[in-house]
Amino acid sequence: MADDTNGKKARVRELKEQLVKAARMYAMCQKAEVSEPMDVTGLAVAAFEDMQLREAMLFVRTNERNIKDLAWALGNSNSAQEFEQRVKEIKTLPDRGEPRR
Repeated sequence: MADDTNGKKARVRELKEQLVKAARMYAMCQKAEVSEPMDVTGLAVAAFEDMQLREAMLFVRTNERNIKDLAWALGNSNSAQEFEQRVKEIKTLPDRGEPRR
């Protein structure tokens, strides 16, 4: 039972790490004014997370809102503490159906 809980925690931690890495790539693509930043993000996830391209693109597209939100938090933070604060702000915002930039 404890192994199962530890496995779930490890998987959640891995997912969070992948989302933050994807958000960093997305933010870099936006800053560089790449025409399709989400596609480039998917390619980067495939390359650096050792995933099949199809799996990486599915991950990126399925988590597009989270990646964009985290990219916004990264772009509006000057420290790890500020980043954590921005993430908390995202969690408390009502869903307005509009993209954050």
